[in-house]
Amino acid sequence: MSYSYKAILFDCDGVIVDTENISNEIMRSMLQQQGLHIDDKLLHERFTGFTNKENLKTAEALLGKALPESFDTDYRTLFHATIDEHLEPIKGVRELLSKITVPIAMATNARRKEMNFKLNKIQLEERFSVRFCVEDVANGKPAPDLYLKAAAALNIAPEDCLVIEDSVAGITAGKAAGMRVLAFSETLDAQLQRNAGADACFKTMQELETLLGLSE
Repeated sequence: MSYSYKAILFDCDGVIVDTENISNEIMRSMLQQQGLHIDDKLLHERFTGFTNKENLKTAEALLGKALPESFDTDYRTLFHATIDEHLEPIKGVRELLSKITVPIAMATNARRKEMNFKLNKIQLEERFSVRFCVEDVANGKPAPDLYLKAAAALNIAPEDCLVIEDSVAGITAGKAAGMRVLAFSETLDAQLQRNAGADACFKTMQELETLLGLSE
């Protein structure tokens, strides 16, 4: 089955660039040092795809105490140092993007500096000339603001947009915006994604090409 659409809106982390696993492991390790042990299920349900601000609130609620004041700064420093050395696009992304002819945009919970750094690093800044970050809206994902803003910028009705996501927060945001969502389940559990509202799941970019009607 392939889907009809007039525009495609992409998340960034875990969909375009391979950062989700890096950020998750850094967050998990740092929280473990504070006495909070997180398994994969909790990590993917409560942390993956949410803003750092929300993640810190969640961690403090689970811990029952405040995190050190330097926690966020320390996390970002370690994350940036790691991706500066190891950042790569998701396998098959360049080929996928080369086949797409409809308008595309990016909508990410990352900050602008981080978003631009990642796209520059993998040389996809020009391909995502229309892009929005958490600083562009009142509410980040799981609210629909980012995806609605991206659709408006492309002058495409929400119902004619397809969202490419992976996290529960992002899937929730896309569905709340009135869009259909295809979820990348290479790392995250497909059933968890379906429970969040994903219309279909795929494990490779080649599978996504088929869903988009782009495969030969």
